Formats: sequence, structure tokens, C-alpha cells
Amino acid sequence: MKKRRNKIFNRMTIVVLLLISLILVGCGGGETETDGQSGEAASPSETTETTESGEATESGEGDTVADSSGNDGDENESADSEVEHERSLDTENGTMKEDSVVIAVGQTPVTYGEYMTYYYFMENQYDSLLGEEVWKQRGEADKSIGQEAIEDVLRMIIQVKVIVKRSESLGVTLEADEKEDADYNAQKFYDTLAPEIREKYMITPTMLMKIFEENRLSKKVYNVIVGQVQSGLSPSEAQAYRVQLLFKAAGNDKEKQRSEMEALQSEIASSDKSFYYYAKQESEADEIETVIGALDERKNLWNTIIVLKPGTVSNVVEENDGFYIVNVLARPDDTLNTEYTNAVVTERQITEFQEQYAGWSRCYDVDVSDSLLSD
Repeated sequence: MKKRRNKIFNRMTIVVLLLISLILVGCGGGETETDGQSGEAASPSETTETTESGEATESGEGDTVADSSGNDGDENESADSEVEHERSLDTENGTMKEDSVVIAVGQTPVTYGEYMTYYYFMENQYDSLLGEEVWKQRGEADKSIGQEAIEDVLRMIIQVKVIVKRSESLGVTLEADEKEDADYNAQKFYDTLAPEIREKYMITPTMLMKIFEENRLSKKVYNVIVGQVQSGLSPSEAQAYRVQLLFKAAGNDKEKQRSEMEALQSEIASSDKSFYYYAKQESEADEIETVIGALDERKNLWNTIIVLKPGTVSNVVEENDGFYIVNVLARPDDTLNTEYTNAVVTERQITEFQEQYAGWSRCYDVDVSDSLLSD
């Protein structure tokens, strides 16, 4: 019954950032990166605040369920061909023991003890933020938050294992001092745990050292990959404006929508109320205030912004995704241009890593225990 878990892995997580943040929450701190290729101090808020989404496809025999970036992977074919496709080991069902194999990524087994240790990082973080009752609440697709958490832990473990398996072919390894530091942090973390926690989650010093080392290595792989991305923009590309947007998504009757937006624009332009007030009431976008730069694909919107005086309400702007009314708050300066440049570079780094990971994951079948999924 292998390769049946596609829907579990239907989004791509920048796992080396998320996992390290979970570990650091438990440890209470970490070291600062200095070489750009190692360290455990980066957090999602420093590099990316969100996970990226994509659709997994239903796989047949020989496909991987861990591929979740939504890319077709053609650009990775030559790299993939260097690694023989691995069928997954069988996982165990029934009553779970510490050494029961509950996840298999190719020929790499993950024991129940290792899974439980990872789960502790996730559960401990959310218990401290939201309380124990959060696990009973319903989330997406009528699943409990607890069920969704199990699937998130599975994603994290699988992605770390895939990255670690590929690290050798990439020539990325931990130096002796990096391994020693990871082991030291693992032991230090273990010493903070109460005996009942160690027993409940099957946490051992040896398992923690393995997890800390693999996450350290995964982060190093991530940094090597994203380090290949150009780190800056040209002066013309970096031009950016801080704006407020009122957005309506495109519907079937665009002419009616345009007419309604033009009426709304006239009301805003002549009103004593702020643009933000109207945008808060009317906009369908998640954010009202944002930074838009020269590389934005919405060229009609961009061409409007660059000639608009701050504080002046724009005319209605049509784009492929819908209609906009814009208010410019600030024109380009060093601070805005740097903020925009960092956002663009970060997005490119995430995309590069997703594309690389999509190719790697196709090399390994994945199997997950039915008993684990039914918890």
C-alpha cells in the first residue's frame, strides 16, 4: 500500500527553517550564522514567514508522495538521474514500540521514537502559545488541529530525510566543529527535559543528537542552494513604492465591475474619510498596505503608481486578476528599495530551493504507517 499518501504531502515546507525554529523554541536560543552555510539561529520570520503551496499529483508505482512543490521537475532530470530510484521499506502497523518503523523514505527508516521526538517539538511550541485545548479544534477539511499537526510532522521528517539523502551527492557535510556543536546543543536540550517528558515522547540523547545533526545539515544544504541565487537587484529593478490598495477580483461581468469600481473611486476621491477606511471595508485583498516594485508583473498598476502623487486616489486600474484603486504613501528611497530587494531575493531563494527539492523527492518512494495516521 505504498505511495498512497500523496494528499498528506500537498504543500512544500521550508523545513530547515521551521524545524530549527521549533528546536530553538525548546532550547531557548541558538548561535548566529557567520559563514552563510551553517548555524541554527535563523527563523522563518528572518527568511520567510510562510510555507509555500503547491498541488501534489496522484502517483503511480514508482512516483514519490513527497514531491509537493507543484513543479514539473524537468530542470532537475539530469540531477535526478544520478541517484537510483529507491523503493521504500515497509512500515509497521499495530501497537507501536520505540523501534517500530513508522515512516520510510526510500531505504531510510524512521522509528516511532524518532517521530515522537519530532512531535514533541511541534506540540510543545503550540501548547505554550495556544494551550492544550487547541488540538481538539477543527481545522481544514474537518480535521482536528491535532490531526493536521501529525501531518505537518510527517512532512517535516520526510523533507529532512530527503535533503539529508541528497547532501552527499551535493558534497555538503558537517564539519567536525559543526557536528560537535549540534551534539552539545542536543545534550543541553535533553538536560532541560523533565523525566516524564523524556519517557512520554521517547526522547533519548542519541536520538536528539541525530535530529540536531540532520537539521544542521539540512540547513547547510538549504544555504548552499539559495547561495546560488543572485543576491541583489539593479538600481532600476530595485525601485519600490509603499502603497495602499483597494482590490476587487475579476468576475464574469467585467464591465459591470468597472462601473462599480469607478463609482467607488469617485466617492473615495471626494470623501473626507481616509483611503484606508474604504479599502478596509471594500477590498478583497488580504493586505491593504504593501510594497510594489519595478519587477511586479502587474504593469498597468505599476505604470499608474510611478506617476501618481502621494495622497492622490488613482483612477481604476484593470489587471488580469481584477480591478485596483491605489493610493501612494511613499516614493522610492533607500529603505523602501532595500526592503523590496530583500523580499524579491527571498522569494527567488525559496523558489530555487523548491525546484531543487521537487527533483530530489522524485527519487524516493515514501510509506507511512496506517497506525500512525489513525492516531
